[in-house]
Amino acid sequence: MMARIKATYTKRAKTLDEQISILRSRGIIIKDEEKAKKYLSDIGYYRLGFYSFPFEITYPELGSKRTHDVCPGTTLEEIVALYYFDFDLRTILNRYLSRIEVSLRATLIYELSIKYVSDPTWFVNPAVVSSLFISNFNREVYSHLQNKPTIRDHHARYSGVYAPAWKTMEFMTIGNLEKLYDNLLSTVDKALISGKYGEPAIATFKSYMSAVREVRNACAHGNIVYELRLTNGIKTGIACPSFSAGETQNL
Repeated sequence: MMARIKATYTKRAKTLDEQISILRSRGIIIKDEEKAKKYLSDIGYYRLGFYSFPFEITYPELGSKRTHDVCPGTTLEEIVALYYFDFDLRTILNRYLSRIEVSLRATLIYELSIKYVSDPTWFVNPAVVSSLFISNFNREVYSHLQNKPTIRDHHARYSGVYAPAWKTMEFMTIGNLEKLYDNLLSTVDKALISGKYGEPAIATFKSYMSAVREVRNACAHGNIVYELRLTNGIKTGIACPSFSAGETQNL
């Protein structure tokens, strides 16, 4: 198979005046150039472009048929308003997603640490968690935690390869926690956690964990949220009884 020939990238950075000229050439109405420059300086021309996309005549076309021309009458203020709507939406979601993440972490730590009370590092116990998760744990997780003062101080005072679950898992990302849940060997353990949230179906609970992780990460990294599409959607379940049977939902 022949390698694809790549084109040379020829675009160059534009001044604020040039950026305004390009926006106007696409049909965007700009009445106050000084205010427009303030928007472009605060938000950035490239980022603002993501929010002009829904106003394009060819929306949602992304292929060769796409043009950047906007619908007649589109103002720069409308595009900026969509940007701030998305900003506010991220802020609201982040508040509640953070609470969910903390709750999920606390539930995993408490329930399984009590169940496996004789093993404070049950998260690397091959009788509890898959061997694949354990073999990758140092590289994918623990190596990123060892400079945390709590973890560092623990190892300075105590022997052992790992700090206990309540210390280690406190610093694991929501993605780490989701993967740990996936790799629990016992469905009883998984059901123990999902049951605390009123969801007996493990697959449904897992779909909610994935959704929380995706939306939370999008919010944390300043990604576009208003048109976010979840990778796998959310399965029908008690947590959202309004869904139709067998249906999956995207944000």
